[in-house]
Amino acid sequence: MPAGHRGWPAGGHRCCILRREQDMGWTTQNLTQKFGAPPALSGLVGYLFAAEPTRHVVYRQQSGDSASAGHLIELYCGTDDVWHAKDITDEGGAPQATSDPSAYAFESEGTQHVVFLSDDDGHIHELYQSDGWHHGDLTDSSASVVRAVDPPFGWASAHYGTQHVVFRDEYRRVYLLSRGTGDDASWTQHPLTTATGPHAAVAPGGYAFDAAQTQHLMMVGDDQLLYEYVMTNGAWGPPRNLGPNVGASRDALPHPTGYGFAGDGTRHVPWLGEDRDIHEQSFTNGAWSPTNLTTEVGGTSPMPGLAPVGYAFESNPAVPVGTRNVIHVGADGVVYEFWNDPSGWHVNPLTGGAGSFPAASAPTAFADPVAGTQNVFYRSTADEIIELRYTPSGLHGSVGIHGSAHLHGKAL
Repeated sequence: MPAGHRGWPAGGHRCCILRREQDMGWTTQNLTQKFGAPPALSGLVGYLFAAEPTRHVVYRQQSGDSASAGHLIELYCGTDDVWHAKDITDEGGAPQATSDPSAYAFESEGTQHVVFLSDDDGHIHELYQSDGWHHGDLTDSSASVVRAVDPPFGWASAHYGTQHVVFRDEYRRVYLLSRGTGDDASWTQHPLTTATGPHAAVAPGGYAFDAAQTQHLMMVGDDQLLYEYVMTNGAWGPPRNLGPNVGASRDALPHPTGYGFAGDGTRHVPWLGEDRDIHEQSFTNGAWSPTNLTTEVGGTSPMPGLAPVGYAFESNPAVPVGTRNVIHVGADGVVYEFWNDPSGWHVNPLTGGAGSFPAASAPTAFADPVAGTQNVFYRSTADEIIELRYTPSGLHGSVGIHGSAHLHGKAL
């Protein structure tokens, strides 16, 4: 058993894994080797643009040339599964990025957005795609005098027709930049931290739960407790203490995000604990409850410093039973999947074995329920861009020397 492995839990869930593997499979592609994607400097962000439909990955380019270092690269592909690369810093006339980007599609306007920091002036910059990529300074656009000290985090709500960027200032206060459509199509700034409320110990994150007509902002407070702001009917409420203390060491504090599962109306926040376990806090039947996935389900200990990512894979014609999924990198460099269906939690390795590509970054992931796919991306130890893709229509064949096909971690 490999170092760090917690063992497989007893019980009948392995039969569920075998049943699932009969019809569904993961494939691996090295997008750098196969399509010439430029190497990555650090973390990636992926998103689905459902209107087209296209898949996208954005990251900072790894380059020995100072003129192109920090340029943002967009990888994109359509239903033909052919990936293309574009230097959106050049196309948009934007400054070089000094932080990892956050990115999302704004389906209400049919646009795409990438937010990031440049230099040390604390301004939040945006590249947006609308008939080509363009650059904007959101700090200037919102008439803000507040400066960001961490990478900003952005998302959009289809229900409200709004987009949002959350950040933290030098005094650890949380601010939200928001923009709507039509007459509300301008950026405005909203302070969320009050004089007596918790301050953010690390950069906050957020997400929209359109099925519940809510939006959610997650943060770790100075008291190292996990907090959530909730927006309902267009108004943000006060921060709510979700219960867990996420660790004593500030250097190990997680950067939580979250996701909603429309299948049962629940909300979930996965995070990496100081105990080197993957945890998930879940809101069900009006109350929050914790689950230690590493202890309860088993598997390999996670890689320190690489945050897990969670998402809902809602039921669809190809996959009638929806699942919740938490993806993380193990201490062995293998990418693992925790997934939950009505029978409970299960764990599977998605990479590993001969010819695989060990991970050097936290994964980014999203589901496409219309296509019935799940999509995971990460940077390898060789700074290459790796795509893991799950399809419900049986197994893909080998994709040659640039990738391999897997059944939940079993190389074909």
